Amino acid sequence: MSPPAYSVITPAHNEAAFLPHVFEAIAAQTLKPTKWVIVDDRSTDDTWALINAAARRYSFIEPLQVQGEPGPALGSNVVRLFNLGCARIVPAATFVVKMDADVLPTPDYFATLLAHFQANPRLGIASGKTYNFQHGTWVLERIADSHVTGACKTYRAACLSEMGGLIPILGWDILDVAQARRHGWHTRSFRDLPLYHLRLTGSATGMVRANLRYGRCYYVIRAHPLFVLAKTLYRALERPYLMSLLIPLGYLMAALRREPRLDEMGLAEFLRREQLDRLRGRTLRQEEWLPRPLSQQP
Repeated sequence: MSPPAYSVITPAHNEAAFLPHVFEAIAAQTLKPTKWVIVDDRSTDDTWALINAAARRYSFIEPLQVQGEPGPALGSNVVRLFNLGCARIVPAATFVVKMDADVLPTPDYFATLLAHFQANPRLGIASGKTYNFQHGTWVLERIADSHVTGACKTYRAACLSEMGGLIPILGWDILDVAQARRHGWHTRSFRDLPLYHLRLTGSATGMVRANLRYGRCYYVIRAHPLFVLAKTLYRALERPYLMSLLIPLGYLMAALRREPRLDEMGLAEFLRREQLDRLRGRTLRQEEWLPRPLSQQP
């Protein structure tokens, strides 16, 4: 059986410090993408020049530049950029990857991940596990096995189509896996596939803002309040310690502002049922309880 085709879409804003390493990581893949659309979102550093230079070196790279006024709010802008990249994939790929511009997959990452897809025809969205560099070592970013990291998500095109695409709101990368499962697809992050995240999640805007944004996100997607409190405690002992205590504050601030929320109530109810199942301990085997250091280096 021949390996399936996949295409990658990477939104990039001021990523000049990381992109050269990411170019090398994709070029080193044992199974290379059919196309890699890199969307420069109004960068003010050398991002656009680096993308064009890489496109001259690697034929599978297609540069795409977004110009004009800043895009809509965080979350919806990511989905908009992803959709712009999808429009450039002709003919449509069997698998579509949304990958950040600061992630390093191992050389066999996509070959191994797509083998998992081939082994399970109902696998709709999947990834490896992300590791952040902290105090001299790579440390696991804890997510449940049923969740898929937002840093590098691979979608089966049929699943993405049945879902109706991504929902353009803050928290899209939580809602997509819930929506997939709601339609009978499986979602999975595999422990044998490390992804090296060169920037700590949330650090681009500062960890105070990031945790307030997490709280706002949970409000917008209508997460169950008990789950929000449990997530706060779960994250409290991660570096930077106790920073997650800002999550409920962000949730409350969004509620007081009456920010627009997910309007698909069926999906919201499904999400809350899943969250309560996790709190009841029905998915214990899927949970990552302790950060794990990784000896392998990128």
